[in-house]
Amino acid sequence: MKTKAFLLTGLFLLIAFMIACNALSPNRGFQFLTNYQKNPDGTVTFTLSVRNESLKEIELISSSSQLYDIEVYENPGVLVWNWAHDKSFLALMTSITLQPGEERVFRETWDVRSNDGQPVVPGNYRVRTHLVTKPSASYSFDITL
Repeated sequence: MKTKAFLLTGLFLLIAFMIACNALSPNRGFQFLTNYQKNPDGTVTFTLSVRNESLKEIELISSSSQLYDIEVYENPGVLVWNWAHDKSFLALMTSITLQPGEERVFRETWDVRSNDGQPVVPGNYRVRTHLVTKPSASYSFDITL
């Protein structure tokens, strides 16, 4: 009985320590969010932000010059458009370092056309934005066009 209590206490302390060190946090001390704005010209602007919420600097490392992507899906999960579709990226290790409290913002405007250049039909879509870095993060939400 004492052994079980001792083990449970030890496990509890280990979990508390890991949480305090952000070891169990999926984003390891940073916040990743995306907002969007429908523009008067019919385009949509996505604003991706990553903010260091820890007390130490964080380095986000990518195996190429691409740091993020934006994907728009029809239901159920058919890719309509993604930001990186027609882009070329250098096969060059890229990193960004965020100091405690620092935020990095990326803005991209979508012309509301599919990857094959066709206008997207009005309706409901699922947007997924994600950092293609290590550590990574993603954010998803619904949008009506």
